[in-house]
Amino acid sequence: MSTRRKRPSQQRSRATYDVILEAATRVFASEGMAATTNRIADEAGVSVGSLYQYFGDKYEILSELANRHVSAARERFAVCLADIVERELTPDEAVRSLVECAIEVNSNPRQFFHLLYDQVPRTPELIEQVDHMNHQLVYGFSEYLQSRGFSADDALLTSRLTVTAVDGQVHRVVLESDSPEELRVRTEAVVRQARSMIASES
Repeated sequence: MSTRRKRPSQQRSRATYDVILEAATRVFASEGMAATTNRIADEAGVSVGSLYQYFGDKYEILSELANRHVSAARERFAVCLADIVERELTPDEAVRSLVECAIEVNSNPRQFFHLLYDQVPRTPELIEQVDHMNHQLVYGFSEYLQSRGFSADDALLTSRLTVTAVDGQVHRVVLESDSPEELRVRTEAVVRQARSMIASES
């Protein structure tokens, strides 16, 4: 088992670190777990020795990419929630916005998300990030529902049910859709299901 390297602190080291991760995203997306550290280093334009200064193996790279994916998703959902409130969307419109946001953050690129979902170990750091994101999403959407007339208790319950359902369904939609048309059709099904939950509680 490899020993986790320290994250770089100097600007130049950070730039190299980021270049390696960007290259790894492309290589993993195209080659899956057949990707090697040699291939990633070549794509990044750095030596394998430079890569090993930051990562012990390809699994460490994949774990860091997963952490970054969740962090970016959390930021994207925060923007989505703020947009829902600012534009004063109806609950039906808000649900569509959330679902489309979830599809977006888990589809770029689809092959890479598939790899993250199947292969990345659920480390304490990753679990904490996912829990933080879900907490942010549940309570943010709950506050929105209260602004639309839901009681505090109903808003929180409805938000939890909606977020949980959307999360599970979106992963399946992204992983199993074989064409843009299938993705569109299955996305609409998730939107309808989420809307029905809100309608039943309103």
